Amino acid sequence: MNVRANPGARIRTRARRQPTKLWRLPVLSVVRVTPRMARVTVGGPELADFAGPGTDQHVMLYFYPPGTELPEPLTLETARQRMSSIRPSMRSYTIRRHDPVRHQIDIDFVLHDHGGPAAEWARRAEVGDELIFVGPSPAFEPDHQAEALVLLGDESALPAIGAILDELPAGLRVRVYAEIEDAAERQQLASSADVAITWVQRDRGDTLLAALRAEGLPAEAPQVWVAGEQEQVRALRSYLLTECGLPRDRVRPTAYWRRGTTQPG
Repeated sequence: MNVRANPGARIRTRARRQPTKLWRLPVLSVVRVTPRMARVTVGGPELADFAGPGTDQHVMLYFYPPGTELPEPLTLETARQRMSSIRPSMRSYTIRRHDPVRHQIDIDFVLHDHGGPAAEWARRAEVGDELIFVGPSPAFEPDHQAEALVLLGDESALPAIGAILDELPAGLRVRVYAEIEDAAERQQLASSADVAITWVQRDRGDTLLAALRAEGLPAEAPQVWVAGEQEQVRALRSYLLTECGLPRDRVRPTAYWRRGTTQPG
C-alpha cells in the first residue's frame, strides 16, 4: 500500500492567509525521491514568519536569467518595479512539507527530459544555491464533514497529494489514484488516515479515468480533489459530475499543466 502512519497529524480548521512576501533562501539539500522527482529543501531563520495556510499550499518560484543584476534589497515591491526590464520565468509549485521548528520547506520537482525552467533548475541544484519565491497562497481544506476523500492526479500532483495526506486525521477513509510513468516512480506516502493507493502506470497503458471507472467511488458521498494535466482534469471532472452525479461543490479540480506545451516545471 506504500502508506506509513503519521502520528500526530491533524487537520487545520481553516486556511490562514497572510500578506504575500518574497523569499530568497539557500538550498540546504537536494535528494532524489524517485528517478524522476527531486526534493529541494530550502531554509533559514526568515522562515519563522512563514505561516502555511493549510494543505496543498503553493508558492510562485522566480527564475531570473543567469547573470541578472537583481535590485538590492530584493523585495516583492522592488521585483515588481523591475518587471518591465527584468522579468523572471515564474512557476507555481506546491509546498511538499513545511517544518516550522527547523525553518525549512521542501519542494518536489518532476524532472522531465524537456522540462521548463523549474525542472532544469532543480536538475542542476546544489547546496548553497538560491531559490527565490513568493507566497504562500491559500490552500485546499478538506471538508471536515466528509466521510471519504478521493485524491486523483499525475506525478505533478503527487507533492500536493502527499502534503494533503500528511494533514489528515485518523479514521478518515481516503482513496488515492496516482498516475506515474512506471513502477520506479512509486513513493512512500505517510498518513494517519485510512489510505488505499492505486498506482496507475502509463508504461502499462493505464489511465486515471479507466482506473476510477473500474474501482468506482466510495459508497459514502466523498469529497474529490483532482489535479494534473488540463484535459485529463476536465475529463475526470466531467465523469465525476455527469456519470457519478457528484454535486459541483464536492469536486475540486485544478489544472497544473497543458499537454502540447512545455512539460510541468
